[in-house]
Amino acid sequence: MTIKKYTPYIIIFYVLAAAALVCASIFDLKIDIWLNNPEDPFAIWFRNTGEIPARLVLPLAGAVFIKTCEKPFERFCGYIVLFGGGMYLGFHLVSYFLFKNGNAHIEGEAVNIAYGLVYGIGCSVIILLVLPHINIPKRMVRPLRTIALLGIILMFVHVGIVEGTKIIWGRVRFRDLLAAGSYDAFTPWYHPNGITGNKSFPSGHTGSAGMSYLMMFMPYISKKYEKKTALCFILPLVYTSIVAFTRLVMGAHYLSDVTAGGVIAFTVVIIGIAIYEKRLMKR
Repeated sequence: MTIKKYTPYIIIFYVLAAAALVCASIFDLKIDIWLNNPEDPFAIWFRNTGEIPARLVLPLAGAVFIKTCEKPFERFCGYIVLFGGGMYLGFHLVSYFLFKNGNAHIEGEAVNIAYGLVYGIGCSVIILLVLPHINIPKRMVRPLRTIALLGIILMFVHVGIVEGTKIIWGRVRFRDLLAAGSYDAFTPWYHPNGITGNKSFPSGHTGSAGMSYLMMFMPYISKKYEKKTALCFILPLVYTSIVAFTRLVMGAHYLSDVTAGGVIAFTVVIIGIAIYEKRLMKR
């Protein structure tokens, strides 16, 4: 397996992204005005679940370390990553499924932390219970462990780029324009505003959904996926696109925001694949 097999899909992705940004340069605001429907249940569901791919990276990587590492310290680190990642996932589930769905009566920082701990530990324990029933062939151990570690690094790099860009760009969200009763504060995507406290560009939800592009590592783990490179690209593309579309419906982002979020995630993963192939893959 070489990254060259992904070349046609990489080209298709960037052509589509470029076309979306050109379109956004003209119609960004109009598209949001047309699509805005924050009460749409489909959009609300993906608001709640869209970030899960990024938040699964840590618990799944921790599970890989526990299952494949032999040294006690490495396994201990695996447990730390698993439960730490479980908390990261748990706080997300609590935040969106409880506190953003009309459950104001249970809202509060201490309660938020408590529920997050419960959900996080629960998710981690479920993974631990499933682990003994998973058999990993010896030939897959090394690439799986290496890609798990690389996946953690890529996830943090992606989060850093997205959050840093949000701060620098300072773009006002569409829903905040509606709340202000004016579109005067709208700025095009190519115009950074500096640190304003606004964080519309790029979309964090779309970028986190785009961590599903880590599926493109599958052919490097198992040969049975070498003939399924199209599937390893298309499934994340479809999922990320759905999340991106629902962010427009929610009024949380513009077309350019979600495009940029997806491009950042995809680019980080492609660079990760290139590094793995050139530096880390056992030949």
